[in-house]
Amino acid sequence: MLRKQTFDNNIYMKMFRWAYIFLLSSICFTLVTSPFFLSVVFLAVDSRNIVPFTVSLLFFGPAMGALFSVIDRFKQDQDVSPVRQFLIGYRRFGVRGLLMWLPGWLGSIIAVVDIFFFSKVTNGQWLIPFFLLVAIVGIALSINCWYFQVKNPRASIKDVVHLSIYYVFRKWYISLLNVLLYLLLPLLMLLKPQFGFLITPSLLAGLIYLNASILHKNGDSSSEVTAK
Repeated sequence: MLRKQTFDNNIYMKMFRWAYIFLLSSICFTLVTSPFFLSVVFLAVDSRNIVPFTVSLLFFGPAMGALFSVIDRFKQDQDVSPVRQFLIGYRRFGVRGLLMWLPGWLGSIIAVVDIFFFSKVTNGQWLIPFFLLVAIVGIALSINCWYFQVKNPRASIKDVVHLSIYYVFRKWYISLLNVLLYLLLPLLMLLKPQFGFLITPSLLAGLIYLNASILHKNGDSSSEVTAK
């Protein structure tokens, strides 16, 4: 006798549900980062528009915190209401996500400006690796902060930052990999907007979350932080 297929045991229904979650999560991310979307669509990528592009990148902070919240809930329950959970995550982690993005955002700005300046100075090219390191460490710190804040929603920003700094250097290879994945996000949005805004947010954020979870898994005793 054939077993009646239900949503729970039908692989095609599950795949459709997962695709729905994947797509809706990316759309929510795109809506929050709409200033960057509008910049990509309506502005040319040149030095005259560097200010609107730079400012629009600030919105990635709250969006990443909310998207990590969706991914974390999906990991726990194997299902999630993407829009509802994204809104919950945005309300809970929006402001903190923005604050935690500042090290990566400011570090990137400082690195780009200084690299441009010192590349025109005699022997200034020897300082370029240092400025690249500043940007990498800043972005890695922001990524770790988003992850550990979502995993420890009651923890203070201070505790989350301290833990994140520790793992940036202890697991530097994971930090570097996550930075490269994260940089692909705005890059693909610029080069292939139709793909970058609908597919890459959930895909790359999921990979970053998976890598970051290795920090949590390998350091359970020290990665659980509580609010003071």
